[in-house]
Amino acid sequence: MRNVPDKPVEPTGLPADEVDKLLSVLNDFSKLTLAVSGGGDSLCLMMLFNEWRHRTGWTGEAEVVVVDHGLRPESDTEAEFVVRRSEDVGLSATALRWEGEKPSRNIQEAARQARYRLISQHMRRSGSEALVLGHHLDDQAETFLDRLSRGSGLHGLSAMAADEPDGPEGLRLLRPLLPTTKKQLEASLLERGLSWCKDPSNENLKYKRSRLRKILALLEEEGLSPERIAQTTAHLRRAREALDQSTREFAETHLVEHPAGPLKLDRQAYRDAPEELRLRLLTLLMERVTGIRLRVRLQKLQVLDEALMLRSDHLQTLGGVLIKARKDTIWCWREAGREPPETLHDPKGDGVWDNRFTYSVMAGTDRRELGHGIRLGPLCDAPIRAKDIEWPQDWPKEAFDCSPVVWSEGGDVFSHSCAVSIPIGENDRGEVLNLARMPFRAKLMSNYLDEGNAERKI
Repeated sequence: MRNVPDKPVEPTGLPADEVDKLLSVLNDFSKLTLAVSGGGDSLCLMMLFNEWRHRTGWTGEAEVVVVDHGLRPESDTEAEFVVRRSEDVGLSATALRWEGEKPSRNIQEAARQARYRLISQHMRRSGSEALVLGHHLDDQAETFLDRLSRGSGLHGLSAMAADEPDGPEGLRLLRPLLPTTKKQLEASLLERGLSWCKDPSNENLKYKRSRLRKILALLEEEGLSPERIAQTTAHLRRAREALDQSTREFAETHLVEHPAGPLKLDRQAYRDAPEELRLRLLTLLMERVTGIRLRVRLQKLQVLDEALMLRSDHLQTLGGVLIKARKDTIWCWREAGREPPETLHDPKGDGVWDNRFTYSVMAGTDRRELGHGIRLGPLCDAPIRAKDIEWPQDWPKEAFDCSPVVWSEGGDVFSHSCAVSIPIGENDRGEVLNLARMPFRAKLMSNYLDEGNAERKI
């Protein structure tokens, strides 16, 4: 018989050599932001990080951010606690507050979105390269169960990554403590004689996360521990990454992108692909032509896929995307609809237009010589007659309604580096604004509902 201890074994904190191994991934960065809420997980992250940077001689810059959601009376006190703790160890800290009216439903999801939005705005100003989070093994297990209960597919069930290059708001997210348990982190704080804030909502069973923690404790008794779940998510992540790679390779081989934005695809190549790849490809197409992460219901994608598999012609709008199919070709483009792209009046410097193009006003451009301010907007709103346009062959004319055009207040049309590949007859003038198509996102979205980090749901 194996020896069984008389009392439960108390967890021990993380030893220095293990911390060094976990945090070694941060050596590649020169400026980091740590998200600290005041709870045991994130507070331990800050303390371990501070010890690690001194122990190893890390020469980068680091800052701490705490978000006060304003949902509990004590939230401002907790934010002040984090700021004091940070300053005690020599880390600058900024408290961000979620202002405005709060939703009455799905409050935790809304708070999560607000948190990432506020942090991303702050990081753009500070020039930080990545956001370091205190997520751990128990969080991974809860995320898996949450997404399993929502009917998520392979993308969702592969859960959180230790390094997520294209997270919410485009942030790069680092989770160096993902292999550790919550008990280990709290034990590390106790060994240092440190306390932390406790959020009573974490024990409130009206919130799904709290109920999942109860379920997880029961599952662990049956052998389904956080460690075992983490093994499963790792297997699923490898499979998902392989599918993502296959989808990208298929797109590189068969997808044609016009510089002005619309896409086209050989219909037979689409039919020959396996169903899972086709569904993933559709989400890629929709995201590409809108510039927005879309959470599309699987049922709607399957209906669209079934139509495209047939030999008949098809025309459909879904999520602001117009999909048109003929015998041999599938086209898709951003639909103007009720909300065409915004027209920017006299843009200056650098920026992003319609989530799809970056722009830069050409150096040396003298607006006084133009006589009027310049405009950047969609073709459907530009002062151009259709008969003056040399339309590209093998593309529907309406596919260019939302293509970018630059013109003056007086109606003169200017060429630009993106070219739109639509030469404008006698109105064409010299280039005053540089346009470039934004690159494909690093991470593909899933084709399944409720992944938890999309911006729009269809």
